[in-house]
Amino acid sequence: MLSLTLRAAFLALAALTLALVCGGGAVAQNPLERLVSPGELSNPHAKLEATCASCHETFNKGAQSAKCLDCHKDINWDVKNKRGFHGRSPEVAKTECKACHTEHAGRNALIVKLDEKAFDHRFTDMPLLGMHARVQCAECHQKGVKHAKAPTDCVSCHKPDEPHMGRLGTACSTCHVVSGWKTVSFDHAKTQFSLKGKHATQACASCHVNQQWKGLQTQCVACHAKDDAHAGKLGRDCASCHSETAWKGGRSFDHNKTGFALIGRHAEAKCESCHVKNVTDPLPKTCNGCHQKDDTHKGRNGSACQDCHTPKQWTAVTFDHRKTDFPLLGKHAAVKCESCHTTPVKQWVPPLDCKGCHQKDDKHKGLLGPECKDCHTETGWAKVKFEHKRDTGFALNGKHSTAQCAACHKEPVHVKAPPESCIGCHRDDDPHKRQLGDGCGQCHGEAGWKTAVRFDHDLSDFPLLGKHAGAKCADCHKSAAFLDADATCASCHRKDDIHKGRLGPDCATCHTPVDWSKWRFDHDVQTDFRLTGKHRGLDCASCHKTEVKGKIEQPARCVSCHAADDKHRGSFGTTCERCHSTDSFSNVTVRR
Repeated sequence: MLSLTLRAAFLALAALTLALVCGGGAVAQNPLERLVSPGELSNPHAKLEATCASCHETFNKGAQSAKCLDCHKDINWDVKNKRGFHGRSPEVAKTECKACHTEHAGRNALIVKLDEKAFDHRFTDMPLLGMHARVQCAECHQKGVKHAKAPTDCVSCHKPDEPHMGRLGTACSTCHVVSGWKTVSFDHAKTQFSLKGKHATQACASCHVNQQWKGLQTQCVACHAKDDAHAGKLGRDCASCHSETAWKGGRSFDHNKTGFALIGRHAEAKCESCHVKNVTDPLPKTCNGCHQKDDTHKGRNGSACQDCHTPKQWTAVTFDHRKTDFPLLGKHAAVKCESCHTTPVKQWVPPLDCKGCHQKDDKHKGLLGPECKDCHTETGWAKVKFEHKRDTGFALNGKHSTAQCAACHKEPVHVKAPPESCIGCHRDDDPHKRQLGDGCGQCHGEAGWKTAVRFDHDLSDFPLLGKHAGAKCADCHKSAAFLDADATCASCHRKDDIHKGRLGPDCATCHTPVDWSKWRFDHDVQTDFRLTGKHRGLDCASCHKTEVKGKIEQPARCVSCHAADDKHRGSFGTTCERCHSTDSFSNVTVRR
């Protein structure tokens, strides 16, 4: 009698277990699995020991890593964003969590197995470069702090070594490099004072005394007042004569900047010959101001000595046409006076503009305006000094450089200048029918209309990914009217649709441009009908039998597909799932 009772109890327990396994699906961990636990969890996971479903999913070992990442959100973030060790290590991506973090080995088991000697720091957010490669792990990774929480900024570790007392901020890498703390790479040219000549060889502390980095004067006299041999007589602008190359050997004073160039005998005279007193005292700039006592004309010919005399020699008299409004330069200097002065100068003055004399020589017929000097010089009519980029702002590059002037200049330039935009001249050449706007230069260059086209399709509404990246333009764009191309998958791949339209027109729901055969559709997540039991692994066409033009509307009730399989012929209604499950049609469990 007792054995029969125990047998009945065992059968009842087995039936209850079977009901939980078959009827409950994968909703929670069943008691049978808890009974066969391989051992205690480690201390960090001890609180989860009573809830196996926190880490496991019934009969699905492959879901374990996903559950780990559900709890360890910081690691999950690293993996998704390719950051930290778990996001950068190539081994982590192809390894289950349990391969490194083994559980059920007891409360005191170490589930984080870190071999510091073998650990490759390259797969972290901070590769060990330069001097960092020699540092011991414990110098950066403090005891009791997660390795991933170690700081990566310079100042967190090197603040005790910082000699600038915080006056240069915390961005140490602006000047220092990891190859050595004393190796400085600061570019002083980025400040308002570039280091040139002797300044470039001076130690920083020579100017930045007591770590003063801001508010320093940049004038020479601020540092070199004690070196001023002129005792301030020449003012404070040392740079007008001296340079950074050498204080004594770098004299570079340009007398031309005073308004009185030293020419001829003046260049040979000593400074004190004219500057008798202080150098800064004003001196006369006229000949008569200095040479009045040398005037053999006694003032009868006026005071403009320079009209006839030159600084080269007082006795060498020559009229200098440069003193008039028309200096004789280039070819003009060799022309005889009577070539231009056909009548006495008191009666008529020759014209000063080029056109006045050379209008008959203008091959441009006035199209480039009356200012001949803008392009031509007196050295030779055929020598042109005009630079299209410098003088107009429009550089002639590529095909433009070989074009004739008249090809663009249809009207006199002083009346109407040619347009500078591409479309202004090439509107009739646009094969895109104005679909792409007027910015031709975004894709085309001046080397040739069809040469080196640089359009970046990734900046358009349809970036070229995967297999699309290797496609030829003509595969999709049948004409230069590019915007006429249809961006939907079906417009190009209708012939490749093995589903014959049964899964709708939106191919991208399952397929990616990487490979047509690599699809990624998850029926359990992306639809309201989870594929469980026998449904999982069925061919799509088993249920999707007709072509769909728009949204897929597939019936979800059992009877919709299995009416022909109903052995009860409808006598038990249409709610098949009350007794049957997707695991097996013949396994019946009556649910009330």
